[in-house]
Amino acid sequence: MSLRAAYVHRNLVYGVSIGGAIVVSIIVALLDATGHLTLPFSAPTTVILIILLFLIFPNFMEFSYQRWRRRIDDAIPGLLTDISAQVKTGITLDRSLEIAATKDYGPLTDELKKLQTQLQLGVPFEEAVDRLIKRVKTTMVKRTFGLIVQANRAGGKIEELLDIIQSDANELFLLDKERRSALRPYVVVIYIAFGVFVAVSVLLVDSFFKQVLGSGSGTSVSFGSGNGLAGLTLPAVKDLFLQMALIEAIFGGFGAGKLGEGSFTAGFKHVLIMAGFTLLVFVVIV
Repeated sequence: MSLRAAYVHRNLVYGVSIGGAIVVSIIVALLDATGHLTLPFSAPTTVILIILLFLIFPNFMEFSYQRWRRRIDDAIPGLLTDISAQVKTGITLDRSLEIAATKDYGPLTDELKKLQTQLQLGVPFEEAVDRLIKRVKTTMVKRTFGLIVQANRAGGKIEELLDIIQSDANELFLLDKERRSALRPYVVVIYIAFGVFVAVSVLLVDSFFKQVLGSGSGTSVSFGSGNGLAGLTLPAVKDLFLQMALIEAIFGGFGAGKLGEGSFTAGFKHVLIMAGFTLLVFVVIV
Protein backbone atom coordinates (compact mmCIF):
# COMPACT_ATOMS: atom_id res chain seq x y z
CA MET A 1 0.00 0.00 0.00
CA SER A 2 1.42 3.39 -1.03
CA LEU A 3 1.86 6.24 1.40
CA ARG A 4 -0.94 8.19 -0.32
CA ALA A 5 -3.25 5.18 -0.21
CA ALA A 6 -2.62 4.96 3.54
CA TYR A 7 -4.34 8.34 3.86
CA VAL A 8 -7.66 6.53 3.42
CA HIS A 9 -6.94 5.00 6.85
CA ARG A 10 -5.61 8.29 8.23
CA ASN A 11 -7.30 7.99 11.63
CA LEU A 12 -5.96 4.46 12.07
CA VAL A 13 -2.43 5.57 11.14
CA TYR A 14 -2.50 8.40 13.66
CA GLY A 15 -4.04 6.16 16.31
CA VAL A 16 -1.37 3.49 15.89
CA SER A 17 1.43 6.10 15.80
CA ILE A 18 0.27 7.98 18.89
CA GLY A 19 -0.56 4.75 20.75
CA GLY A 20 2.84 3.28 19.86
CA ALA A 21 4.61 6.45 20.99
CA ILE A 22 2.79 6.37 24.35
CA VAL A 23 3.50 2.67 24.96
CA VAL A 24 7.19 2.94 24.01
CA SER A 25 7.59 6.11 26.10
CA ILE A 26 6.11 4.41 29.17
CA ILE A 27 8.32 1.34 28.71
CA VAL A 28 11.47 3.44 28.24
CA ALA A 29 10.63 5.61 31.26
CA LEU A 30 10.06 2.52 33.45
CA LEU A 31 13.30 0.89 32.30
CA ASP A 32 15.17 4.12 33.00
CA ALA A 33 13.59 4.48 36.44
CA THR A 34 14.48 0.90 37.42
CA GLY A 35 18.04 1.23 36.10
CA HIS A 36 17.65 -1.41 33.38
CA LEU A 37 18.28 1.11 30.62
CA THR A 38 20.71 4.00 30.33
CA LEU A 39 19.29 6.81 28.25
CA PRO A 40 21.52 9.19 26.24
CA PHE A 41 19.19 12.04 27.24
CA SER A 42 16.87 12.72 30.15
CA ALA A 43 13.52 10.92 30.26
CA PRO A 44 11.46 14.01 29.17
CA THR A 45 13.79 14.65 26.21
CA THR A 46 13.69 10.98 25.23
CA VAL A 47 9.88 11.02 25.29
CA ILE A 48 9.82 14.04 22.95
CA LEU A 49 12.22 12.28 20.56
CA ILE A 50 10.15 9.07 20.64
CA ILE A 51 6.99 11.01 19.76
CA LEU A 52 8.78 12.71 16.86
CA LEU A 53 10.10 9.35 15.68
CA PHE A 54 6.60 7.88 15.58
CA LEU A 55 5.40 10.91 13.61
CA ILE A 56 7.77 10.17 10.70
CA PHE A 57 5.39 7.80 8.89
CA PRO A 58 2.33 10.10 9.26
CA ASN A 59 4.54 12.94 8.00
CA PHE A 60 5.44 11.10 4.79
CA MET A 61 1.79 10.05 4.40
CA GLU A 62 0.57 13.65 4.69
CA PHE A 63 3.33 14.93 2.39
CA SER A 64 2.52 12.32 -0.28
CA TYR A 65 -1.21 13.05 -0.12
CA GLN A 66 -0.85 16.83 -0.23
CA ARG A 67 1.62 16.60 -3.11
CA TRP A 68 -0.85 14.39 -5.02
CA ARG A 69 -3.66 16.91 -4.53
CA ARG A 70 -1.46 19.84 -5.54
CA ARG A 71 -0.38 18.09 -8.76
CA ILE A 72 -4.04 17.47 -9.62
CA ASP A 73 -4.88 21.15 -9.08
CA ASP A 74 -1.92 22.20 -11.22
CA ALA A 75 -3.15 19.99 -14.11
CA ILE A 76 -6.71 21.35 -14.20
CA PRO A 77 -6.03 24.50 -16.32
CA GLY A 78 -4.45 22.33 -19.04
CA LEU A 79 -7.34 19.86 -18.88
CA LEU A 80 -9.89 22.63 -19.32
CA THR A 81 -7.99 24.02 -22.30
CA ASP A 82 -8.10 20.63 -24.03
CA ILE A 83 -11.77 19.98 -23.17
CA SER A 84 -12.82 23.42 -24.41
CA ALA A 85 -10.98 22.88 -27.71
CA GLN A 86 -12.65 19.49 -28.21
CA VAL A 87 -16.16 20.75 -27.39
CA LYS A 88 -15.73 23.54 -29.94
CA THR A 89 -15.19 20.85 -32.61
CA GLY A 90 -18.60 19.32 -31.77
CA ILE A 91 -17.58 16.59 -29.31
CA THR A 92 -19.86 16.16 -26.30
CA LEU A 93 -18.63 17.09 -22.83
CA ASP A 94 -18.70 13.58 -21.40
CA ARG A 95 -16.90 12.25 -24.49
CA SER A 96 -14.29 15.02 -24.10
CA LEU A 97 -13.58 13.85 -20.55
CA GLU A 98 -13.22 10.27 -21.79
CA ILE A 99 -10.71 11.42 -24.42
CA ALA A 100 -8.85 13.39 -21.75
CA ALA A 101 -8.40 10.16 -19.78
CA THR A 102 -6.07 8.95 -22.54
CA LYS A 103 -3.70 11.92 -22.12
CA ASP A 104 -1.09 12.66 -19.48
CA TYR A 105 -2.26 15.01 -16.75
CA GLY A 106 -0.21 13.44 -13.98
CA PRO A 107 -2.28 11.91 -11.16
CA LEU A 108 -5.39 13.59 -12.57
CA THR A 109 -5.27 11.07 -15.45
CA ASP A 110 -5.95 8.20 -13.03
CA GLU A 111 -9.03 9.99 -11.71
CA LEU A 112 -10.23 10.67 -15.25
CA LYS A 113 -9.80 6.97 -16.11
CA LYS A 114 -11.99 6.07 -13.14
CA LEU A 115 -14.53 8.61 -14.39
CA GLN A 116 -14.33 7.07 -17.88
CA THR A 117 -14.88 3.56 -16.53
CA GLN A 118 -17.92 4.66 -14.54
CA LEU A 119 -19.43 6.39 -17.56
CA GLN A 120 -18.91 3.27 -19.67
CA LEU A 121 -20.65 1.21 -16.98
CA GLY A 122 -23.69 3.43 -17.22
CA VAL A 123 -23.18 5.66 -14.20
CA PRO A 124 -24.89 9.04 -14.81
CA PHE A 125 -22.50 11.85 -15.74
CA GLU A 126 -23.30 14.02 -12.72
CA GLU A 127 -22.93 11.14 -10.29
CA ALA A 128 -19.59 10.07 -11.80
CA VAL A 129 -18.25 13.62 -11.56
CA ASP A 130 -19.52 13.91 -7.98
CA ARG A 131 -17.57 10.76 -7.07
CA LEU A 132 -14.42 12.29 -8.54
CA ILE A 133 -14.94 15.45 -6.47
CA LYS A 134 -15.37 13.38 -3.28
CA ARG A 135 -12.20 11.37 -4.01
CA VAL A 136 -9.92 14.35 -4.56
CA LYS A 137 -11.51 16.90 -2.20
CA THR A 138 -9.67 20.03 -3.30
CA THR A 139 -11.24 23.47 -3.70
CA MET A 140 -10.06 23.67 -7.31
CA VAL A 141 -11.57 20.30 -8.26
CA LYS A 142 -14.83 20.95 -6.43
CA ARG A 143 -15.27 24.36 -8.02
CA THR A 144 -14.17 23.37 -11.55
CA PHE A 145 -16.01 20.08 -11.91
CA GLY A 146 -19.04 21.47 -10.13
CA LEU A 147 -19.22 24.20 -12.78
CA ILE A 148 -18.72 21.60 -15.52
CA VAL A 149 -21.77 19.71 -14.22
CA GLN A 150 -23.78 22.94 -14.19
CA ALA A 151 -22.66 23.74 -17.73
CA ASN A 152 -23.63 20.27 -18.95
CA ARG A 153 -27.01 20.59 -17.26
CA ALA A 154 -27.64 24.03 -18.77
CA GLY A 155 -26.87 22.93 -22.33
CA GLY A 156 -26.85 25.54 -25.09
CA LYS A 157 -23.49 26.98 -26.16
CA ILE A 158 -21.50 24.98 -23.67
CA GLU A 159 -18.19 26.04 -25.22
CA GLU A 160 -18.77 29.60 -24.01
CA LEU A 161 -19.44 28.33 -20.50
CA LEU A 162 -16.27 26.24 -20.64
CA ASP A 163 -14.27 29.34 -21.57
CA ILE A 164 -15.67 31.06 -18.46
CA ILE A 165 -14.87 28.01 -16.30
CA GLN A 166 -11.35 27.90 -17.73
CA SER A 167 -10.83 31.59 -16.99
CA ASP A 168 -12.13 31.09 -13.45
CA ALA A 169 -9.82 28.09 -12.88
CA ASN A 170 -6.80 29.99 -14.19
CA GLU A 171 -7.57 32.89 -11.89
CA LEU A 172 -8.00 30.59 -8.89
CA PHE A 173 -4.73 28.81 -9.76
CA LEU A 174 -2.81 32.10 -10.04
CA LEU A 175 -4.31 33.42 -6.79
CA ASP A 176 -3.24 30.28 -4.94
CA LYS A 177 0.24 30.53 -6.44
CA GLU A 178 0.51 34.18 -5.43
CA ARG A 179 -0.69 33.37 -1.92
CA ARG A 180 1.98 30.72 -1.47
CA SER A 181 4.66 33.06 -2.86
CA ALA A 182 3.54 35.90 -0.58
CA LEU A 183 3.60 33.71 2.54
CA ARG A 184 6.90 31.98 1.77
CA PRO A 185 8.99 34.81 3.35
CA TYR A 186 7.12 34.29 6.64
CA VAL A 187 8.11 30.62 6.61
CA VAL A 188 11.73 31.73 6.11
CA VAL A 189 11.34 34.11 9.07
CA ILE A 190 10.24 31.19 11.26
CA TYR A 191 13.33 29.21 10.22
CA ILE A 192 15.58 32.22 10.88
CA ALA A 193 14.04 32.76 14.33
CA PHE A 194 14.50 29.07 15.10
CA GLY A 195 18.11 29.17 13.90
CA VAL A 196 18.81 32.22 16.08
CA PHE A 197 17.31 30.44 19.10
CA VAL A 198 19.48 27.36 18.54
CA ALA A 199 22.59 29.50 17.94
CA VAL A 200 22.01 31.50 21.15
CA SER A 201 21.42 28.26 23.07
CA VAL A 202 24.70 26.81 21.78
CA LEU A 203 26.61 29.98 22.66
CA LEU A 204 25.13 30.09 26.17
CA VAL A 205 25.91 26.44 26.88
CA ASP A 206 29.31 26.37 25.17
CA SER A 207 30.60 29.73 26.37
CA PHE A 208 28.86 30.80 29.54
CA PHE A 209 27.62 27.68 31.34
CA LYS A 210 30.63 25.55 30.39
CA GLN A 211 32.97 28.11 31.98
CA VAL A 212 30.78 28.62 35.03
CA LEU A 213 29.87 25.00 35.70
CA GLY A 214 33.02 23.39 34.34
CA SER A 215 33.37 20.73 31.65
CA GLY A 216 33.05 17.75 33.98
CA SER A 217 29.80 15.85 33.59
CA GLY A 218 29.22 15.67 37.30
CA THR A 219 30.42 19.14 38.23
CA SER A 220 27.91 21.36 39.98
CA VAL A 221 28.14 24.82 41.41
CA SER A 222 26.41 26.93 44.00
CA PHE A 223 25.88 30.64 43.42
CA GLY A 224 25.32 31.48 47.00
CA SER A 225 22.71 30.68 49.55
CA GLY A 226 19.14 30.62 48.26
CA ASN A 227 20.03 30.96 44.57
CA GLY A 228 18.14 28.83 42.05
CA LEU A 229 21.37 27.77 40.29
CA ALA A 230 22.67 25.93 43.33
CA GLY A 231 23.59 22.33 42.47
CA LEU A 232 23.07 22.85 38.72
CA THR A 233 25.15 20.61 36.43
CA LEU A 234 26.33 21.14 32.87
CA PRO A 235 24.55 18.04 31.45
CA ALA A 236 21.30 19.25 33.02
CA VAL A 237 21.71 22.65 31.37
CA LYS A 238 22.43 21.06 27.98
CA ASP A 239 19.38 18.85 28.28
CA LEU A 240 17.19 21.78 29.31
CA PHE A 241 18.23 23.83 26.29
CA LEU A 242 17.75 20.78 24.05
CA GLN A 243 14.19 20.37 25.33
CA MET A 244 13.44 24.05 24.72
CA ALA A 245 14.86 23.84 21.17
CA LEU A 246 12.76 20.75 20.41
CA ILE A 247 9.61 22.46 21.69
CA GLU A 248 10.51 25.49 19.56
CA ALA A 249 10.91 23.15 16.57
CA ILE A 250 7.47 21.62 17.15
CA PHE A 251 5.56 24.89 17.44
CA GLY A 252 7.63 26.65 14.78
CA GLY A 253 7.22 23.74 12.37
CA PHE A 254 3.44 23.59 12.69
CA GLY A 255 3.29 27.38 12.35
CA ALA A 256 5.37 27.21 9.15
CA GLY A 257 3.01 24.57 7.76
CA LYS A 258 -0.06 26.67 8.52
CA LEU A 259 1.45 29.80 6.99
CA GLY A 260 3.04 28.19 3.97
CA GLU A 261 0.40 25.65 2.95
CA GLY A 262 -2.65 26.52 5.03
CA SER A 263 -2.58 23.30 7.06
CA PHE A 264 -1.07 22.37 10.41
CA THR A 265 -0.51 18.80 9.18
CA ALA A 266 1.66 20.21 6.39
CA GLY A 267 3.98 21.42 9.16
CA PHE A 268 5.05 17.86 10.04
CA LYS A 269 7.95 18.04 7.60
CA HIS A 270 9.11 21.36 9.07
CA VAL A 271 8.92 19.90 12.58
CA LEU A 272 11.08 16.92 11.60
CA ILE A 273 13.61 19.12 9.76
CA MET A 274 13.98 21.50 12.71
CA ALA A 275 14.06 18.69 15.28
CA GLY A 276 16.66 16.76 13.27
CA PHE A 277 18.81 19.88 12.96
CA THR A 278 18.48 20.54 16.70
CA LEU A 279 19.51 17.02 17.62
CA LEU A 280 22.48 17.16 15.25
CA VAL A 281 23.69 20.45 16.70
CA PHE A 282 23.38 19.38 20.34
CA VAL A 283 24.98 15.98 19.75
CA VAL A 284 27.85 17.09 17.52
CA ILE A 285 28.60 20.68 18.59
CA VAL A 286 27.45 21.21 22.18
